[in-house]
Amino acid sequence: MSTQEHDPKYALIASAFAIGTVSVLIVLKVVAYVLSGSAVMLGSLADSVVDISISLMMLGAVRYSLKPADAQHRHGHGKIEGVAALFQSAFLCAAGLFITFEAFIHFINPREIAHEALGVVVSLTAIGLTFVLLSVQKYCLKKAPSLAIEADAAHYKTDIFLNIAVMAVLGSYYFGAPFWIDPLVALGVAIYFFWEAFPIGMKSLDMLLDKEVSEGLRKKVEEIVARHSETHGIHDLRTRQSGMTLHISFDVEMNPDMTLCQSHNVVRELEHEITAVYPNAEVLIHVDPQGDTEDSRHKVAGVHH
Repeated sequence: MSTQEHDPKYALIASAFAIGTVSVLIVLKVVAYVLSGSAVMLGSLADSVVDISISLMMLGAVRYSLKPADAQHRHGHGKIEGVAALFQSAFLCAAGLFITFEAFIHFINPREIAHEALGVVVSLTAIGLTFVLLSVQKYCLKKAPSLAIEADAAHYKTDIFLNIAVMAVLGSYYFGAPFWIDPLVALGVAIYFFWEAFPIGMKSLDMLLDKEVSEGLRKKVEEIVARHSETHGIHDLRTRQSGMTLHISFDVEMNPDMTLCQSHNVVRELEHEITAVYPNAEVLIHVDPQGDTEDSRHKVAGVHH
């Protein structure tokens, strides 16, 4: 990916498109639920309500994350995406609990399902619109690696399976299936909500707790440094993700006889090469004379490597 291809504003486009798409789906599903009375259709409607709530929150989070660094936030505002994704995980769990509660009510007091054909048509429409939305989000993620949009896209993928479940239930009722099929499938949908909430929550915590990004990225940075004949080692390599910004810092050893200007030029080349591979990165490099690498950071166990 080149620097020109990285444009965080595409995350805003993805959020706005999601809000518009889900607004249409909510109207269709409200009509379908009122006419059919299906618990699994209610689950699908609840999912869309969660979707638009999350997408509105994600839009606000992305807008805030794009604010430039200021005197109080020297590292920028990117971690708001981690906070928003954590809320998304909580929303999914709450929706799962709501669907579980409604499913048990339908077990105890079964309701007659009607207008199955309408429900199937609404579900097919939802699947089609969701495919379009996912395509837009996939394209935007190539331009803007946003955790908020990535979490949004991961959740919208579940909508396709959810609507397939709705069609399966309504179709089975059309052919005379027993009443408990509807709440049983609704319980399955609730479990799926919990299943999706967990990885989203973990990703958000990884960002908020500054977990290392990946071993592959570390190796790539080490390879870039090793290609320079002027460098004689790299240590204290640290990576973290803050919103759409990747923070990379490390120490590099150079010949102690090099002038300040010479070592600075090497560092600048390293920065350009790293940002050519990771255009959303902020790179901080400290120069150590070869053989003398001690400083206060090395008191942290496991960091000096």
